[in-house]
Amino acid sequence: MKVLALIGPTGTGKSYRAPHISQRHGIDCIIDDGLLISRGTIVAGRSSKAEVSKIRAAKIALFYSPEHREQVIEALKQVNPDKLMILGISLAMVEKICERLLLPVPEDIISIEDIASPEDIEIALQAREGEGKHTIPVPLVEIKRNMWGNIVDTIPVKVWGWFYSSREKTVIRPPFSYLGKLVVSENALRSIIRVLLSHLPWVEKVDEIFLHKVDSGVNTRISCEFRNFAPLLQICYYIQHYLKEKVEYLSGVELKEVNIDIEGIKAISEESLLVKAVKIRN
Repeated sequence: MKVLALIGPTGTGKSYRAPHISQRHGIDCIIDDGLLISRGTIVAGRSSKAEVSKIRAAKIALFYSPEHREQVIEALKQVNPDKLMILGISLAMVEKICERLLLPVPEDIISIEDIASPEDIEIALQAREGEGKHTIPVPLVEIKRNMWGNIVDTIPVKVWGWFYSSREKTVIRPPFSYLGKLVVSENALRSIIRVLLSHLPWVEKVDEIFLHKVDSGVNTRISCEFRNFAPLLQICYYIQHYLKEKVEYLSGVELKEVNIDIEGIKAISEESLLVKAVKIRN
């Protein structure tokens, strides 16, 4: 495995430029602020930007926790990238990360000053220091899956049109840099759940969707009318797991409980229902 280092002071735009550098150099994976990112997807780790203090954030970025280290080490074995880029504020930091993740020392070192103009760096610093904004080089949905309640805003931009034309620049603000949090709205969650249920062949109608925030997730109670096909217990069990997986992927919100109230059963022919099921599978 070949390791590259992208180094530069905090807030100078390393994460923002990392995808372009990866494309140019054929890099498979990125390690940035405690996360292992492979081809735009977070595969392991946790972001230091989600922490409530700068000290804890630094420990996560340096893989201080044995559990955190082991998770990323195992993921690296599974992904087995040919090239890996590590972002850090200094070469010493990158070398410490390499040591803790059992990686070879960097063969190439890229400085942010080599790839960004002084004007670009100044703009990035102003965004970090003045507004407390950060960028993680992954699509929005991946950040939301890993960071509950810390999404502040998203800015659609055309970044390197030949590479990132259909993606978003995702801007987050860590808790220690501002007061208060902005969370995904209940109406958005209800809409997601309702649309997901509408694609299931067993659900005739969704009457009500109740949400209750708990800890770092949500409990939901759904009132549905079903169609008379297949055992209802198995259907409800499937729907619980289906919603937990899909809602977390689409919104970043973890459904702690999915409770289903059966409000009624509508008679429908098995042939009609099977046709719908086949269409969904295809």
